[in-house]
Amino acid sequence: MNMPDSKKNVQVANENELFQRAFDSLLGTEKKGYPSFIGGMMIASGNDYELTSPIDRSIIFGNFQMPEKGTVAAAVAAASGASENWSSKTRSERMEIFRDVLNRVKAQRYRLAACVMISTGMVVKDCLAEADRLAEVIEQACDADGHKGSPIGVWGVISEHNSPLASPAGFASCAMIAGNTVVSVPSKDCPMPMFMFNSILTAAGLPVGVFNITVARGPESDRELVDDMTVRGLAVSGSGDRTEELIFLPVDDGLKFINEIKGMNPIMVYRPGDLGNVASSIIESAFRSSGQRIHSCSKVIVTNDERDKLISAIKEAAKSIKVGDPAEPGITAGPLMNEKDLDRFENYIGEAGDKVIFGGRRLKGPGLENGSYVIPAIVVGLIDDCELGSFDTGLPILTIVSVSDFDEAMEELMNTECGRSASIFSKDVNALAKFEEFADAPYINVNKGTEDMLPALDAVIGNFLA
Repeated sequence: MNMPDSKKNVQVANENELFQRAFDSLLGTEKKGYPSFIGGMMIASGNDYELTSPIDRSIIFGNFQMPEKGTVAAAVAAASGASENWSSKTRSERMEIFRDVLNRVKAQRYRLAACVMISTGMVVKDCLAEADRLAEVIEQACDADGHKGSPIGVWGVISEHNSPLASPAGFASCAMIAGNTVVSVPSKDCPMPMFMFNSILTAAGLPVGVFNITVARGPESDRELVDDMTVRGLAVSGSGDRTEELIFLPVDDGLKFINEIKGMNPIMVYRPGDLGNVASSIIESAFRSSGQRIHSCSKVIVTNDERDKLISAIKEAAKSIKVGDPAEPGITAGPLMNEKDLDRFENYIGEAGDKVIFGGRRLKGPGLENGSYVIPAIVVGLIDDCELGSFDTGLPILTIVSVSDFDEAMEELMNTECGRSASIFSKDVNALAKFEEFADAPYINVNKGTEDMLPALDAVIGNFLA
């Protein structure tokens, strides 16, 4: 039975109030330092940097330590040293600890979600989804049975801001529940959610050295992790140069690799049903939380016959976008992560020129002065050599590409950096069958977009065993 709208509204209101309390409490917490946590010890470098929120850069909510060269190696050594003892524990012993972790994650749901918002500027819906998805992953891993295999040793978990909690903490949890140890290296711009998760692990009594964390110094931190022969598995999550570079790094054949690197997550539209519903799904998929989610869509492929009607419907649906402080009710898109992303956004918009048919400008106003707020952009009819049509930018820019027929649409799809998913809206049975057979993406959506897709979809115990 579906919940009546009145009860849903009350539930949402209560949820928003609880979230706001946690958000205000976290903002009011005394700021402290966050050194690397290695082998149960806090390792300082003496090189502090202040962490500010993309919502408002006047908000300083932590002091982190930029690790020195060799810190990642020390973390790997600590994880390796703890590996034998942790892997020799019975599954029930590991489950007991992670059942406690699960209870703590659920109890701190709103605080974890508030941390995600302060760290990334994601909207309430996505921040709560990060906390809920992490709880779901841990619960599924604790309940899993029948997996054959053995732990492989040390796992590295590399992450960016696109899913700062559910993806890296979910992968790390599965790795540890399977009997492995972990070195987590979150982005220096968004490390707080994983440090908060580390506090939960410590409070639950996780043995020393099983989980270690240090922020990324840059690509060299990742290379230290990949080049260390002690590391036997790597889970990578996010978007940007740092994650994409890892795809092309030469690695040992014995290194297991889990890829949750964001791509364009394209959506094809071919003889669809209700265009209004299709357009609403596309806008939600593309621009919620300013397009920074793992599964945000940045490309639509449509045939020339349907192009104009779809563009009209998408422009109409785009009017529902509300950009602003993500803690405010009704906001659907918060800020970009930093000034660098703002510069990139403005450069892409400049290159697209008159192909921009909606948005594409910086938004200023009361309360927005200290953040990189932009109106998401819709671009149509790009020339072939523009990367907006072929590669994901990790920015709120949606490219619409029109082609002559379905076969050319499939060819366009095959030349697209899909990433995690590909979606299609169509009532044509033959087109759906061909799409499902040939679309080159791990996850295929039929007659829906990516708005409901979750991070850490590959967080399955079996993926972390030999």
